Order: sequence, then structure tokens, then C-alpha cells
Amino acid sequence: MTNGKPGSASEEEPLRGTLYGIGVGPGDPELLTLKAARILGEVPVIAVPTSYSDAGSMAMEVIAPLLEERKRSHRSPEIVSLLFPMTRDETVLREARMRNGELLLGALSRGDVAFVALGDILFYSTFGNLLTGLFALRSPVPVEVVPGVTSYSAAAGRLVEPLVQGSERLAVLPAVYDPSEIEEVLERFEVVVLMKINKVFASVRDILERKNLLDRSAFVSMVGRPEERVSRTLDELAPGSVPYMSLLVVRKNGWLK
Repeated sequence: MTNGKPGSASEEEPLRGTLYGIGVGPGDPELLTLKAARILGEVPVIAVPTSYSDAGSMAMEVIAPLLEERKRSHRSPEIVSLLFPMTRDETVLREARMRNGELLLGALSRGDVAFVALGDILFYSTFGNLLTGLFALRSPVPVEVVPGVTSYSAAAGRLVEPLVQGSERLAVLPAVYDPSEIEEVLERFEVVVLMKINKVFASVRDILERKNLLDRSAFVSMVGRPEERVSRTLDELAPGSVPYMSLLVVRKNGWLK
């Protein structure tokens, strides 16, 4: 895995490749799309996000079978690691975007590059930050997007429940917002998906209890992975046991079963 200083590609240097943004799904390698598998089986360079969370390494775990197959056929790709700091400091984020953009321009000057991320590539993904830095350095850049299965659609599949039906409205938001904002969304929408709940699980559970929605809420974590957990009884969950890759599905109209 390549880490290091930005590449030296200049604006005058031609880009010989296309940047593929590929969503690899929530964790089950069998949920990788055929198009994603084809591209990842061919590209000379695969870029992966890294941070203080484990999302980058998990994306690599999803595509590990493909990488093993390429290794056996002596066609292993170059792996480029792009650092995305877990911070809200705009100066730090801007520097990271520019550094990652330079690294990608260097790789694209040699050929195609696939950037992989969990879930869908344009849904709460680092790919948006990557494009911001890339387009600030150079435009146009050839980009093709390969959508992936989102964690909440996979979670609905594990629950064997429709996410929305008829005229029901769906809201999907990170549960890191102010509690009053979560309460407002729960008032306005029939179905609410709360993501990234690990740090705020206790307070969110209190809100659901106060609104009499505990029995209409389901917890899914690490969906599609061996350590997956599904529960419709939130009281049995200790806040400290909730992993980063966790979500809640709240259906105000109730469940089918």
C-alpha cells in the first residue's frame, strides 16, 4: 500500500486514465455489483480511503477475493492509500483534499484508477471530498461512478421489511445532530434511518422511548459481515457495545412482523 507525498503531475501532463468511484456495498463481497467486479479486476491502480475509523480497511476486505484472484494470475494492482482525517478543521481537510488530489493526478497520468468505499460511493462517502480536491487542482477529469448497495437498504433486507410503502416518506440522517433535530425529523417522516449512532446511542434510545417508538425501531450493525447483529429490542443493547458501523430503522407505522 502506497503512502506518502503528493505526486508531481502538473496540469500540462496528460491524463491517460479514468477515475472510477466504486461503492463496494456494506460488507458482503457477494453484494458487489458485476460492473464493480469487472472494473476492479482490470484497473492497474486501486485507491482506498484511510482514517481513524476502519472503513477503508473494511472496503479492502470486501474486495479481498478479487485481489487474491488477481494475485494468483500475476496481475496485482498498485494500492494507493489516501488519508482522510476525521476532523472538522477546514484547514486540515483542505490540505488533505489537495494532497489526495495530487496523488490521484499522478496515478491518472499513468492509467485508470478505481477509488473504493463502503456502501454507495456518493452517499456519505469520502469520494465527494476527494472530487472537491481533485477538481480544484484540475478540470475536467474523466470520472465514472459505479453505485453500490447502501447499508440501510441491506439492513431492510436483513429485517425482511419494506423500507417505505405507498406515500410514506423516508429520512436518512447521521444521528450526530442535535437531539431536537432528530425529534423534529421523527415528527415529520414516517420512516427514519439514523446512521453513525455509536456515540449517541443512549440519547437516541431515550428519544425513541419518550416518543413511544422503541417497539417500532430496529438496530442493525456490521450488516453483511460475519459479526453482523440485528435486534428489535433496543433495551438489550449496551451503549458501549454499539460499533461504528451501526444504524437504526424507525418505522412509525409499525412492522409487518
